Amino acid sequence: MKIVIVEDEKNAQEALKKMLQLTAPHLHIEAVLPSVKTAKQFLSNNKIDLLFLDIKLEDGTGFDLLNLLESREFALIFTTAYDAYAIKAFKFSAIDYLLKPIDPGELQRAIQRADKRESPTVTPIETQKGDQKIVLKTADNRYLIAVKDILHLEADGSYTVFYTKEQKIMASKNLKYYEDLLQEYDFVRCHQSHLVAQSHIKVLKTSSLLLVNGVEIPISHRKRKLFKDF
Repeated sequence: MKIVIVEDEKNAQEALKKMLQLTAPHLHIEAVLPSVKTAKQFLSNNKIDLLFLDIKLEDGTGFDLLNLLESREFALIFTTAYDAYAIKAFKFSAIDYLLKPIDPGELQRAIQRADKRESPTVTPIETQKGDQKIVLKTADNRYLIAVKDILHLEADGSYTVFYTKEQKIMASKNLKYYEDLLQEYDFVRCHQSHLVAQSHIKVLKTSSLLLVNGVEIPISHRKRKLFKDF
């Protein structure tokens, strides 16, 4: 399996190379590249199976690199110190989004998913907005859920409870973090403790919102006019 690492920090390059040698000796590192420019040149002229891509590079971002490629025939795993780009990362059909310092177990599982991938096919750089996914980390697990399936979110101290069509997940970030992350996907704060997906609102009541699943969410007096206009 031919792989390329795009990473601008020397220590991070060496750490990932060593971890890959220990956890996945069947991988052959074709190149380790520090920039958008060098990576684009290499990937445009060489066929690989898997790309490990950092987000912040010395001359741009990993997203800039992907947007410069007309098409790609490789699996993609992001490796980054920033957790705020997960939704954007999955717009590029990433297999996984690994946070530094990288956990060896998570790295191994990501590579296993890449191994099981069918023969590479040309995929579009961008996916449709309705296909967006978000990674939620809890104390014990990581969940990958479709943004379109999220009904509403509720603050629980420094945590946030996600309510989807099928499950309830307590994520380890506060509501303000997810409000900023989901704003472009039409999620609106209707109350100090609640964030709701506009697409799942069925009825606007005097002091609450009735969602399509029959659940009522409180709405503040100040926010009611915003939802009435909507």
